Amino acid sequence: MAGVVVLPVEKLPKIATTVTAKPEDKKVIPSTQVDAVAEFLKNYSLYVQPTESGRASSALFGLIRENGTKFHEGIDFKSFLKDKSGAPLDVVHAFLTGKVAYVNTAPGHSSYGRYVVLEHEDFLTLYAHLQSVDVRVSDTVAAGGKLGILGTSSSCISIPNSRAHVHFEIDFRLGDETHFAQWYRRNYKDQNFHGMYNGINLVGVDPRQIIECFQKKQSLVTYFRDMKEAATVLVTSASIPEFIKKNAKLFAPGIDLTRPVQAWKIKFTWYGLPFHWEPIAPQTTLPKSQSPSVSLPASSTKVQLLSYRISLLRSAVLRDVVQEKQSAKGTEVTLGTRILNNLSKIGF
Repeated sequence: MAGVVVLPVEKLPKIATTVTAKPEDKKVIPSTQVDAVAEFLKNYSLYVQPTESGRASSALFGLIRENGTKFHEGIDFKSFLKDKSGAPLDVVHAFLTGKVAYVNTAPGHSSYGRYVVLEHEDFLTLYAHLQSVDVRVSDTVAAGGKLGILGTSSSCISIPNSRAHVHFEIDFRLGDETHFAQWYRRNYKDQNFHGMYNGINLVGVDPRQIIECFQKKQSLVTYFRDMKEAATVLVTSASIPEFIKKNAKLFAPGIDLTRPVQAWKIKFTWYGLPFHWEPIAPQTTLPKSQSPSVSLPASSTKVQLLSYRISLLRSAVLRDVVQEKQSAKGTEVTLGTRILNNLSKIGF
């Protein structure tokens, strides 16, 4: 699997990937032909690039850095092939067949450095810190097709050749071009070079879990149906955002989006993905909440917290999703900035 930096999974579960490692790497790779996905899930530590800590888990998705306080929204795949100077030579491959939605070739414009975003049927994939890019917007790339060369590029992160890697994400885009641009102008003064494919408009899921779904032939609808929510909110709005129209198959299966609504009951993950949407029809009694309603910025839309996972409240996990607030009435639990910002980006 060395030299195959992102796992092309479209033909699961029978993928045979030719190993292109140097001779000294062969003691790490069990054979010259491997099932790339099964091998990664079994021995992921052989294929990921840790931080300076040296812990393989620091390359994974989640609150895995700085003593569990810093969120990493992807997986960092390591380099296996180097030239004489130590620079990486690894080819970065497409995870699935997809259309190139965005390419950034100016490393100084993003902490991702040079990066590529592919659009697939159900989600996006992102490939960052590239040394070079071999695709253009609107290109169709087959699963396993070449996207570029692994690298160390970034506007603000110093990545030595010894820790060269490709940062890989499986994402959903929150706002469309118009709504994200409006949110961005309200919150930032600097230029947005990346339109709606700016990293702060993308929210990811754990790639290892999605890879495992493909291997087990598990439906992604089932995966999201069984996902545990960190918080549930009530959004009082009759609009039907582009986000849920685009992602209805996964986040609102079986829902007729042509019917009018007066509000939405939305479940969020602990990292801010709105993964379950339930429309509330007009004339229906709205769920009650002890939490005060909050108006979204530059909008009349009201949002209320309906429920949250108490076990996570005082941990770093929920710090941006729900928060404790002291008031004259005592301790109140309020909506965090991550949920409010993500709803604003979506266009409520």
